[in-house]
Amino acid sequence: MSKNDEIKKFKKKIEELEFQKDFQQDIIADMELITGVDMSKKSLPKTLAKEIELKKKNRLKECGSMGVLLIV
Repeated sequence: MSKNDEIKKFKKKIEELEFQKDFQQDIIADMELITGVDMSKKSLPKTLAKEIELKKKNRLKECGSMGVLLIV
């Protein structure tokens, strides 16, 4: 396998993993907004917990606090 092929393979894998991380963070942020329990602060590294907190703030800006409840 050439170096260029390896680089392409790794870039694709990184994109997939970033998508998975984003998706999981979206689910955690939604669940925290719905339940009112901050799970991420207690169980995740600070950097990930901060990313989830930012997602929650953005969700509230986009939908308002009642808009999130409509997901359920």
